[in-house]
Amino acid sequence: MNLIARNSLLDTGFITQKHLRTQTYGKAFNPRQRTFANVITSLGSGRPAVALSRGALKTAVGRNLEIVIFDKSNKEYMQRHATGGIKRPEGNHLAIPGRSTVEPKRTGRGIPKRLRPSTLLDKPKAFIAIINGQTVIARRRRQTRYPIEVMHILEPTATIPKSFNFYEDSARLFRSVFPQKYSDNFNARMRRAFKTKY
Repeated sequence: MNLIARNSLLDTGFITQKHLRTQTYGKAFNPRQRTFANVITSLGSGRPAVALSRGALKTAVGRNLEIVIFDKSNKEYMQRHATGGIKRPEGNHLAIPGRSTVEPKRTGRGIPKRLRPSTLLDKPKAFIAIINGQTVIARRRRQTRYPIEVMHILEPTATIPKSFNFYEDSARLFRSVFPQKYSDNFNARMRRAFKTKY
């Protein structure tokens, strides 16, 4: 029966992982950042969970009878997107990436170093300004005074709305997929056993 449970867990894990990457992630974040989607929906087993390749995953799930989908980068802000919460700065302000300038450049490793606030402010074209009452890090696009682009918005705190239905979708899919996969694998095993015996 452990073999049936292992195969059912693996089937359910791969189906759930695919849904999180192709459906859930795209509703919460920029769907073009596929590498990031893969990082935060890694498959593994054990406590704490360890990301594993297919062969090692098969062995570990068979041993632990457990499969885990998790964020192997362990980013705190991903947890906030899944549950909601308030983010507070380590210094005076939080730098919130500009939606059209910096955020689209985010990868699985976060904001590229060249676009981070400290790096930008080391460049002569970047500066802190107040635009329409909002404190921002801006950058001149050319040598002239204008045009400028907003790179980061500076805020004392940021409310992160719950937007990433990671837990809800994972639980819903497990409840619906696992029983069916267990039944399928059990029936397939019985057919092979009877065929071999008789």
